[in-house]
This record gives sequence, C-alpha cells and structure tokens, in this order.
Amino acid sequence: MLHHTGLAVNAMFEACAFFLSNPPNLKVRGTFVTDLFVKLATELTGRQLRIEFTPNMPPTPLVYGLEGGKAWPVRDGARPLVVEDVSISLSTRDNAEVMHVRTAGWAVDATARLIWRSATPGKKQVDLSFVPLRDPLAPQPKSGKVVAPHGLVGQSFDGDSIAVDGKKDHYRELWWRQTSYKTKEIVTEAQAEGAIEGHGDEYKVADFFGTKFKYSRFDALEAAPRDVSALSGAKRTVRANAWKTSKAGTSGDDAAHAAEAAA
Repeated sequence: MLHHTGLAVNAMFEACAFFLSNPPNLKVRGTFVTDLFVKLATELTGRQLRIEFTPNMPPTPLVYGLEGGKAWPVRDGARPLVVEDVSISLSTRDNAEVMHVRTAGWAVDATARLIWRSATPGKKQVDLSFVPLRDPLAPQPKSGKVVAPHGLVGQSFDGDSIAVDGKKDHYRELWWRQTSYKTKEIVTEAQAEGAIEGHGDEYKVADFFGTKFKYSRFDALEAAPRDVSALSGAKRTVRANAWKTSKAGTSGDDAAHAAEAAA
C-alpha cells in the first residue's frame, strides 16, 4: 500500500460479501483489506521491526523485533511503545480500534471497523490513512538521494497537482451485465485500473512482510515519482500538493455502499 525508504506497509485483501439495501439484499462479492503487516527500519540505527495488525484474529497488534525475541502486544489506551524514532499505539475511536504507527517520516493509522451489512457477521475491514511528516520527495537524510514513495496508495505522493481516477464498479451496471437483473448476486471487478502504474499483480509480495516487488522502495537508493501522464485514468487538477497538507489512504472507500447501491 505504501512503500518508502525503510517502510513497507502491506495489506491482505480478503474476499468478503455484503448486502445492499437498495435493491433489498442484492449480494455483492468483493474484496476488503482485513489485515495489515508493517515492516520498518528506524532511521537512527536501522533497527528493523515488524508489526502485525489482524483485528479479526486478536490479540492485535503484535510487534516483533524487540529484546527477547517474543511478540509484544500493544494494548488499547496503554502508553505508546517507543523504539528509537518509532512509536506504536492503539486507541478506540467511534467504537473502532485504531493502530497508530509513527516513524521519522510517516504517520500511519489503521482503523478496524465492521464491514457494512457483511454476509459474515462481525467481520472487520481495515481502513488506512497515510500522512507524511516531512517532504517525501526531499533527499533522504543519510543518502542525499530522492526516493519517491510507491505502492497502490503511496505512489499518489508524486508532488504534482493532478488527481487520477481509476476504474470503479457501478453496481446497477454490474447487475445488468452479469445477470440481466435475474439473480441477486454480483461480483466486483474494478481494481483501480488507470490510476496506478502497471497492474495489480505487480504489487504482490512474497510474504506478509515482503519488500520486493516491481516498484520496491524499502532498500531503494534512488527512485523518481511516477509519470502521471502515462496513466490512462481520468485526470483532474486539484489544489497544489504541498506535502504539509497532503494525505492519502483507503478510509471511506466503501462508505457509499448504501448511496451507490443500485438505484
């Protein structure tokens, strides 16, 4: 989702179904982020930590890489776990668990909340928020080289003032095309095509905490931002992207299930 120097935020997508309210009980088979795996290296000494956030399989989050070699649980409301220039904490906001990870360069929030009208009662999804704490396109403090962020979300921190809209599913259109309105079950298809470089399979990593893929950044010495002109999605001009006010993520991606519906 976000890969940058010394930081890899990997998401697990899981097939989950939910029901629309309009038309009543139209079943939508889609995918949601349900688990998060973060690998990071402190900027001070390069010490590596791994964080596992699996809200459907508590206890979570668990931190690996500390003294003793055991997994360290982070408790809701407890003091943040601080390791050099990294802090990890857990809080509750609007009845949802929120994991907070702060590094020298990024603030990462992961919010676990119930999937709206889920076919699996109690199933949670993870919404993500990424906020840079310094200019992500500035030369790296140690190398003096620019490493632009990447990942499905991270590539949007490209420093321009152009937003790109990728392919999106429209449920009524899918319902007609897939079933001619004859059955009450559809399958989502869109994977943000047009708004990301390459295609989804190029973003897969070998394991939960993997850092190697086509657009790797964790160990990269230098990397330019994506070329937005090469993307096929609909482009629109937005306010100049000053890094101090920039953020990106997946929060609210499904908030329009009810509004989108198939009316």
